[in-house]
Amino acid sequence: MPISRNEASVMKVLIGDTVVLKQQTGNPIGIVTRRNGNTLTVRLPLQDNTLERVSRSDVEPLALGMADARRRQAKFSNSLSLAGQSSLAELVKAFGYASDVKMQRSSLGNVVRQLERAGLEVKPTTGNWDRYAPFVLGLRDALIDPSDIEEDEADDAAEPEPGLPSSFALPQPFWPSALGLSQDREVAFLRALTAPEPILALLYLPDSRSAKDWLQATWEAVMGWAYRAAQRFIRTGSGEPQAPDVVRGPPTLLHGYLRPSVLASDGPRLQDKSRTLNLVALRRDADAPVDLQRLLSAWPGPVFEFDATAIASDGTPVSRLLLMVGGNPEKATDAVVAELSPLKLVLWSREACAHGSAQAMNSWGETLKRAPLSRFKGSNESATALSLKARLAQWVGLRSPDAELEFEHSRVEVVDEEGATQEVTRTDLHVEGLGSFEVETLAGSGPMESFYHRKIFSRRKAGEAFSLVVPSEALLWAGPFLADIAHHLGDEGAVLVPVAGTTFAKLEPRPLTESASEVKDPEEARRESTIEKVERDVDRLPGLDDVAGYTAVKQRIQRDIIWPERRGALLRNVSRASGILFFGPPGCGKSLLARAIAGELEQEVRLLSPSDLRGPYVGWGSLMIREQFDWVVEQEKRMLVLDELDAVARSRRNGQMHSDEKADVNELLVQLDRAGRLRRIIVGTTNFLGALDEAVIRSGRFGRYVPVPPPDLEESVEIVSYYLTRLGRGGQRISAPSDTELNDILAPLFLENRVNQRFFSGSDLEAAVTESYLRCAQQAASLEALASESNEAVVHLTRDALASALEGGPRSVSAHSIRRFLRETQRHCGAGLADILAQRFEANERAS
Repeated sequence: MPISRNEASVMKVLIGDTVVLKQQTGNPIGIVTRRNGNTLTVRLPLQDNTLERVSRSDVEPLALGMADARRRQAKFSNSLSLAGQSSLAELVKAFGYASDVKMQRSSLGNVVRQLERAGLEVKPTTGNWDRYAPFVLGLRDALIDPSDIEEDEADDAAEPEPGLPSSFALPQPFWPSALGLSQDREVAFLRALTAPEPILALLYLPDSRSAKDWLQATWEAVMGWAYRAAQRFIRTGSGEPQAPDVVRGPPTLLHGYLRPSVLASDGPRLQDKSRTLNLVALRRDADAPVDLQRLLSAWPGPVFEFDATAIASDGTPVSRLLLMVGGNPEKATDAVVAELSPLKLVLWSREACAHGSAQAMNSWGETLKRAPLSRFKGSNESATALSLKARLAQWVGLRSPDAELEFEHSRVEVVDEEGATQEVTRTDLHVEGLGSFEVETLAGSGPMESFYHRKIFSRRKAGEAFSLVVPSEALLWAGPFLADIAHHLGDEGAVLVPVAGTTFAKLEPRPLTESASEVKDPEEARRESTIEKVERDVDRLPGLDDVAGYTAVKQRIQRDIIWPERRGALLRNVSRASGILFFGPPGCGKSLLARAIAGELEQEVRLLSPSDLRGPYVGWGSLMIREQFDWVVEQEKRMLVLDELDAVARSRRNGQMHSDEKADVNELLVQLDRAGRLRRIIVGTTNFLGALDEAVIRSGRFGRYVPVPPPDLEESVEIVSYYLTRLGRGGQRISAPSDTELNDILAPLFLENRVNQRFFSGSDLEAAVTESYLRCAQQAASLEALASESNEAVVHLTRDALASALEGGPRSVSAHSIRRFLRETQRHCGAGLADILAQRFEANERAS
C-alpha cells in the first residue's frame, strides 16, 4: 500500500542529502554538510557553493518532492521528467551534483539511496547505468526506515548524542610494520622520528603492479607527514627551531652519496644534516648499489628498511589509521576500507585534520555566552592547543550542561603540620565529577620518558579521573605510546582524541610489546638481515672467460695488459703508459672487454659516459673530469673506463670547436698524466679513433691499443651459443640448436656478408637471438598461459626461426667502417695485425 504524504514527511535528513529551502525565494536546493540538533549547514551548489545555516523545519528533502509528484502522477518540473524522458545525468544534476563532463558513480549512488528512502525506485529503461540512459521512478511499497539502512549509508557523520566517548583501537599491525618495517624496530623508528639525527629510509618495492600503484606514494606521504609532526615533539631550546626537511629521490641518490660531487648542489642528493628524513624507493635486485652495505654503515644516523616485497597489496592497516587520524574511527571497517584508496585517504585525512581544528569555532561563541570562563589560555599555548580546549569545553558542556569549567586549575596540598601549602600540580581543565583533563599538542613535550612523567603521572591524582587530550594527528607517530599510556592509566584514566563533530573518542589501551624493541642475537640478525648483499649478474664484474668469442682480442689483452699489471714488481723500472684504448666498429663489445679488465685485475671501476664528463654550464666539464680522476687516484685498485672517448677528447684542430670544449680536452690531458704517474689504469673506447686529439692518443698517455673487429664465423657461433644458454637461466626450459647446427646456419650468411661487405656485430647476433626466442615463445604458450603470465611452457627455439631472424636482421658494420678500422689498426698496431684482420673481410668466396 503506498504511503501517504504525511507519512513520507517524516523522512530523516542525513548528511549528504539534497534539500529544498522552502523559505527562500525560488526554493533553491542545498546539500547538507553538517547537522547540529535541528540546525543544518547546507551547501548551495547553484550559488557558488556558499554555506548557509537553516532550521530543519525550513527545508524539505528533494527526494520527498519527487515521491509526492510521482504518487500524484504530476509533472515534477519542466526540466526533469520522472517517466522516461530524462537521463540519469539530468537526475544527478537536479540533486546538485556535477554531471556536465563526467557523472561520478558515487554521486549517482547517493541520489539512488535518497530516492529509495523516500519510497522510490530508479529504473534505467535501457538496463544500463550510464549517463545517457533514460530512467523511470517507480513507487515502492513503503518508505525505508533509517534504522534499516546499512551502516555505511547511515548518518554516521551526524553529531552523536552527548554521553560517554566511543572507543577505538589502533590497527594491528601499526602502519610502519604494515609497510614492511620489521616489528622489532617499530619503537626505535617512532622514537627516531622525534630525534634530530638524519634518517635514511629505504622502501624495497615489490614486483606486483597492484601494490606499486599506491605503495610508494602512500609511503612517502605518510612518512613525511609523520616526521614533520613528530619533529615538533622535542624542544630545541630558545629561538625558532630549524624546519625539518624531507628528501625524496630515486635510487641514484644512494649511488652518489659515497662519491660526492663538487657539483652536487645542482641536483638532489641525500642530506645527512640534522632534522632531515631521506626517502628512497628501489627494487632490491635491480636498483641497489653494489656498495649498499658500505653506505648504510657510513650513514651518520639511523637507517630503516621497509621490505614491501611480501606485504599485502591493499594497505588496509594504513587506511584504517588514516580514517582514525581524520576523525572517523567508526568508519574503519573492512567494508569501508576495501573501497578506499590509501593515497587518496592521505589527502582526505590531512584536510580533515585542518577542518577539525576549525570546528571549535562553530559554537564557541555560544559556549562562552552560556558559561563565561574566568581563565582559558595558559602561557605560551598554540592555536592547536586552544582549539582542543575549545572543543573540549563544548563537549563537556554537552555531557554536563550545569558543570563548572575550571581552566588552568591548580591543586594545592598541605605539606607539613604547620599548615604550610605548596602548589603541586596544574591541569588544563578540571570539572567536578568528571575529573581533570590535560590538553597536549605534544609540541615541545619530549623526549617520551619526560612526557610520561611531567605531563601524565606527576599530574594525576589517585582516585580522580584523569584524561589526556591529544590531536588526532599524534596517532601517526605516537599512537603506540598513547595506547601504552592509556594502559597504565587504567580504569581511572583515558586518552581522548577529537573526532568528527564536537565529540571525542577514547583510545583503547594496549601495552608496548617486548618484541617491538627487542634486540636480536647477532647470529639471528645476520641470518634475517635485509641488508645482506644480493648477488646479481649486474653487480659482478665479468672476467675475460665470461666474454663469449673474441678469442684473439682476449689473448692480446692477457699478453699486453693483464700479465704486466699482475707483475708490477718485476716491471717497476719499466716505463709503461697506463692508458688502454679499445677501438673498432660499434656494437662489437669494447665496453664489455674494458669491464672484463677490471674483473680480471679485481679493481673497482667506474664506467663513464660523455654526460658524466660534460656539464650544462661553461667550466663544468673541467670540474667533472677532475672530480672523476680525483676518485681514481685517491687509492689503489681503481680504474676508469671512458666510454665514447671521441665525444670528450676530439681534435682541437676543429675550427667549430668551442673554447670550453678545448678547455675540457686540456684538463683531460693533465689528468691522464697525473693518473699515469700513479700507475692507475684508464681505459678508453671509441668508434672513431681518427677523431681523437693527437695529444690524447700519443705514447705515454694511451700507449696500448686494442682493435676489436666484428666476430668471425667461429666467434659468432660461440656468441650465439652464449645468448641461447643465457635464455635458460632461472629455470626457464628451452631447447635450442646445437653448436654444429649454429655453424650450419651462420656459414652461408657469412659468405654472403663477405660478398655484400656488410657484417654482423655482436649486438646484431644478440638481437637475432632475442627476436627468434620471442616468436617461438609466443607459439609455445597458449592464450590462457599468456593471460596468466605463466613461464612453465618449454620454448622450442627452432633452427628455422633462428635462421630467419639472422637472415632478416641488421648487419650494422658497413664496408666504410671496415676500411676505417683497418687503416687505424695499421697506423697504431702495425701492418702485420692489419693484414691478419683484413683476411676475415675479403670477398674471395661466393655464396652458393
